[in-house]
Amino acid sequence: MFVELPPEGPSGDRGAATEQAEATSINRAVIRMHTTGYIQTRAGEVFFQRRGGDEGVPLVCVHGGPGFTSHYLEPIFALSDSSPIITYDQAGCGRSRREGARKIFSVDGFIDELEDVRRELGLEKMCLLGHSFGGLIVGEYALRYPERVERIIFACVSIDIPRWIEDGRRLVGSLSLMQRMLLREGERSGTTSSPEYLTALSAYYRKHIYGCDEIPPEVRRSEAEADAQTYQIVWGTNELVVDGMVKDYNLAPRLSSLRCPCLFMCGRNDEATPEAHEYFASLVPGAVLHVFEKSAHHPFATEGKESIHVIREFVRAPLIGATRA
Repeated sequence: MFVELPPEGPSGDRGAATEQAEATSINRAVIRMHTTGYIQTRAGEVFFQRRGGDEGVPLVCVHGGPGFTSHYLEPIFALSDSSPIITYDQAGCGRSRREGARKIFSVDGFIDELEDVRRELGLEKMCLLGHSFGGLIVGEYALRYPERVERIIFACVSIDIPRWIEDGRRLVGSLSLMQRMLLREGERSGTTSSPEYLTALSAYYRKHIYGCDEIPPEVRRSEAEADAQTYQIVWGTNELVVDGMVKDYNLAPRLSSLRCPCLFMCGRNDEATPEAHEYFASLVPGAVLHVFEKSAHHPFATEGKESIHVIREFVRAPLIGATRA
């Protein structure tokens, strides 16, 4: 069961009917060109958006963090002219916090959450896009429910955490000597919240996450509504100090078991490195690799038009002979 919200008016105010609409379940047959609403999942209540008609296999986009929100994935709605696009805020994050904190923090919990979204929206088959930590979720989901997945887009993904940690240490080497010293001392002494450490960390973020000096507005909004508890429990202290539940996680040895076409994409200066994505793509027969030359971790914000073009071409490609038995 899910609840649809009424369309927003010109001012963005949903009006007095909102409370009644949010308490009324609907059949998926009434989904219009732009639908927003809430779904009950095993991990908690989830806010979703769906844009586009009923033609084509829906592309379900899974955000990263863990604990981020889907705001920064909204540029992908540009593809809704050819197929339905669905985003959702994972339970406990952003617009999915009405009922409080996330209930389940395990990897299985994130997979079950995606399956609950699929089931409640009545999707027989999906294309999946997972960004950053979302790549871990869609990869595991496709291995568990291969019959539900037509294609996968692994965007700037963290699916081999030990390699991610090693790549991060290597990328720190491109910073100034003082920044490197501050980061290493902060990790050694556990002072990762000191102003000096955070200033050095921000230099790493600007270069390998944002890819620019000014944080893109959609990324800033996702950060502002992120859930720190989910991030700290699942991931850890920050992007360089990964000491949460997934610190030893590695999907790479099982990528060869995927049974659908896969696209791997990342930025040239991405913390999720091009070298890692080239390796991941080599493990999946027929996989496609694309590197955005002017981007870091958020090509949807920094190279939006090219991102949309690359995804559109991938989802339009013929499936004949692509899906493996």
